[in-house]
Amino acid sequence: MTDLIALPHRALIALSGPDWGKFLNGQTTIDVETIFDAVAHGGHSPLYYGAFLTPQGKLSADVFVCPRDSDTVWIDVDATIRDDLFTRLNLFKLRAKVTLSKPPAQVYASLSDGLPDPRAPGLFRVYGTYEAQGNIADYSDFRLTQGLAEPGLDFPKDYLYPIDINMDLMDAIDFKKGCFVGQETTSRMKRRGTIKNRLSPLTHAGHLAFGAEVLQGDRRAGEILASANGKSLALMRLDRLDGELTCDGRPVTLAAPDWLAPHLKPAET
Repeated sequence: MTDLIALPHRALIALSGPDWGKFLNGQTTIDVETIFDAVAHGGHSPLYYGAFLTPQGKLSADVFVCPRDSDTVWIDVDATIRDDLFTRLNLFKLRAKVTLSKPPAQVYASLSDGLPDPRAPGLFRVYGTYEAQGNIADYSDFRLTQGLAEPGLDFPKDYLYPIDINMDLMDAIDFKKGCFVGQETTSRMKRRGTIKNRLSPLTHAGHLAFGAEVLQGDRRAGEILASANGKSLALMRLDRLDGELTCDGRPVTLAAPDWLAPHLKPAET
């Protein structure tokens, strides 16, 4: 696979044992018990997207859940928090029949083949130990165009809410399942229609620094989270998306992909 792109900012944790579904279900935003049941009956998807949250509902890490078989699942997380998350999961497993380990396999992306990335068509993930020949700039360009943020890489952990980066639009939050860490705040934001900000791609000249203000006239409209080659991801206020937008004295243009554009409007009051 000539376009295999190494993602050194990601790492893996493995959970083995008959309770991995029940255990992870209380820790993540997705319905892992349903995934576990599907795996047991041979009818599951190869990859699921979700998050670990703080008790206050902020993003500790985004996560790809990759079932290997009915007894083992891999979770793909930001490498800088892998050890802390490993410790946290060991702390909370209590009497659950789960064993944690750190697989030596590496994480890769591809634009042609692999496990379909649930965030966007045309993007794939691969796990193993391979010689990667692809350019990570191609991966960055794809995700900046498609509006895919990476917590830990684009911004610090505990910095944003999962809805800020559109995880509710990616089926990465199950609002109907039982309790999970950070559920109360997340559910309240969705239920009460208090979503005031969403991440959106922008286009512009040059590079923009993390945290740079996007302005609508002289009013703050958003902030830059990631930027490369004339493309950025910005957390934007939904009530300040029209009119002329600038950042660092330069014009910027909203460039939302088709899946996101209908959601970039203020909540009705």
